[in-house]
Amino acid sequence: SSGINAEYGGHLQDIVLEDGFQDLQDEFLSEHCEEFEKDKEKKLVYTEIYNDYITQIEGYISRRLKELHPSFQMDILLSLIQSRRDEVDPELFDTLASFADFVLFKETILNYKSQRDGEMGEFPSLVVTSLACGLPKS
Repeated sequence: SSGINAEYGGHLQDIVLEDGFQDLQDEFLSEHCEEFEKDKEKKLVYTEIYNDYITQIEGYISRRLKELHPSFQMDILLSLIQSRRDEVDPELFDTLASFADFVLFKETILNYKSQRDGEMGEFPSLVVTSLACGLPKS
């Protein structure tokens, strides 16, 4: 079987850099960042928002990959990525991993909120350029 990069890697990278993906992620963070606070508590609403984020992000990636590969299945891709991590571009792997890591998601949304509100703070490098490019220029 061919490697992940040969099969999906280039497409995955293109998809996460598309304007449509950037806009989806940016709108989502903008819409929900007020719910999040820098406390240790994990509120029920956080889980609901995070699950919605995963559904939207995976849905977008899945739809786009199905357009390019009609037989594409997300669960097969995710297991391939986990079993062959060394074949996946490190930045792409980190981006995909951030969709499955609540702590990183919360950090991302809090940093988005800080940036939007003009506070100092940097985005985690794992959320590639998608957030940095999607921020309104001020």
